[in-house]
Formats: sequence, structure tokens, C-alpha cells
Amino acid sequence: MAAFLDICRFLPTAGGTTDWTYAAAVQGYQGPAAAGAVNGRLYKYRAESADLTQWEVGEGVYTSSTGTLARTTILFTSAGTTAKINFAAPPQVAIVALKEDLVSIEEANGFTASQQAQARANLNAASIARTRSVISSGSGTYTTPAGCKTLLVRMVGGGGGGGGSANTSANAGAGGAGGNTTFGTSFLAANGGAGGSGSGGATSNGGVASGGDVNQTGSYGAASSGAGSGPQAALIGGAGAGSAFGGGTPGGWPNAGGLSATSFGAGGGGAGGPAAAAGYSGGGGASGGYCEKLIASPAASYAFAVGAGGTAGTAGSGGTTGSSGGSGVIIIDEFY
Repeated sequence: MAAFLDICRFLPTAGGTTDWTYAAAVQGYQGPAAAGAVNGRLYKYRAESADLTQWEVGEGVYTSSTGTLARTTILFTSAGTTAKINFAAPPQVAIVALKEDLVSIEEANGFTASQQAQARANLNAASIARTRSVISSGSGTYTTPAGCKTLLVRMVGGGGGGGGSANTSANAGAGGAGGNTTFGTSFLAANGGAGGSGSGGATSNGGVASGGDVNQTGSYGAASSGAGSGPQAALIGGAGAGSAFGGGTPGGWPNAGGLSATSFGAGGGGAGGPAAAAGYSGGGGASGGYCEKLIASPAASYAFAVGAGGTAGTAGSGGTTGSSGGSGVIIIDEFY
């Protein structure tokens, strides 16, 4: 886009194909300097002979020290080309505005990044601050805000529940698996972590993730301390795994249930074993998978579901219950 000047029309020192060096203002008009022309700024012009048989529309930079307007780019001419017209005599030269220089509300306008920045500065308007949506439960449809250009989506699946404890290896319940968190149809997924085993057992597996720029599998839930008997056994429950959004959850002490997860996507702690008899403690729940995606051209809406935390493992004979896992979450940063 070129800059504008008010009622600026002048006679140059010469015709031909040389640049336009100011000689005098046309009667009823003002010259570039009087009109406030800025050194180094681009202006569009129309040069025309007295009988209008020769004319030229072009653009160039104004140099204030010499009063010269360059004929850098020729846009239209009386000859139908983009070459400079060889004027037989000095023409009148007017600073003009073309359609491409004017902002229209009737049609789309194209602006470079620097022009957009200048427009904001002219309006003394700061760029629109980003917004954030946090979805911590349920399912539904997310609607992209009007004017939003980019979304940064971060999400985690539900954490697995901690396993229960018992005085035998067979009758305490395992923790429930965490639910899967999804965004979009077959787009982004952060699956829930597995529940901890009841009455001892191996570690539990973290949830997997897919579709993102970053797809991180959740951490393992800790195995319980195994089997033991008597008040000195000190069977502590396995710790629940930490997630991308927070630390893990301690397992329960003997004769105490595990602690419920407080961080999004973390696993619940396993229950401590019986304190005064032979028994088994519960394993910790695994954490949900983590997914992160930068969406440069977002759709108008996306279906979503947030995975619930896994349920606590039930207590067996002489034991205690495990603890629930942390729910999943979707965090969406919106850029305009």
C-alpha cells in the first residue's frame, strides 16, 4: 500500500523517462513538501501530458533532500505497457490513491504482517489477549471462539484407581481403569491408566496417547509391598503414579486405605495391608496418557470426552479399600 497526500499536483523539471524532480506546484494545488510528503515513503502518482495523449500511473519513493519522486514501478500507461513513458514535455504529476490502497468493508482485504502491526498501532489497540477453556469432566461439544486462529490443546486421561488389600491374595478388588479423554472424532486421545492390583501383584500400566504433536504414555503404578504377617509386616500400599499435571499419590499404611489422587490424571494409592494378621497390600494405579496438539486452523467445533478417574479397589477380608484415581482434563489455550 502507498501513502496519501492531500491535493498534491506539481510540474517536474523535465519530461522524458527521468524521475520526477519538483519544479513548481500546479495552480490550485500544493507541492509534495507543502503537502507533507515524508522522506523514504512510497507514493503512487499519475503523470499526464496537457493533451492527455501520454499518461503514466506508477509508484516510487520520495526523497526530500532533492524533491524527487522515483518512477520505480510502472503500473499502467497510455501505451498499454509497464515501461516508462517518454514524455515529450514535462507532464503534470499528481499523487493519487488506487483501489488497492483503500480499505473496503464490502470485500476481503489483504494485509502484510507489518501492515497489520501498523494498523493496530494507528488504532492504539493492543492485540487480543488469549483465552483459556478448562474442561475437567463430562462430554459434549467444544465450540471454537469467534476470531480464534490457533488452539493449543493439552489433555490427560483418567488415572487408575488403587487396589484394595486383604488377608488373602484372592479376595481384594483391583482398582478401576481410568477413562479415556478424547478431543475431536478420531483426532486426539489420551487413554486412562490401569488400576492397581488387589492384594499384591505387579505394577499397573500407564495409558497411551495418540494424535498429538506430543504423545506421552502415563507412568506405571507401583506394585504393593507384597505379602506378610503379624504386626511387624508393615505392608504399605503401592503408590499411585504421577501424571503430566501433578505428582503421584502415596499408598496406605498398614490397616489404612490409600489416598485418593488430587492431580489430574494421577493414579490412586493402593491400600495398606492388615496390621495384625497375614495379608496383602494393594497396588497403586497408573497415570493417564498425555497428549498435546497445536491446531493452526481450528474447526468450528469438536466433540470431547473427559476420562473419569478409576474407582477404588474394594477391600477383601480383613483389608481396606484402595483409592480413586484423578480425573482427566482438557486445557485449551485460544489465540486470536
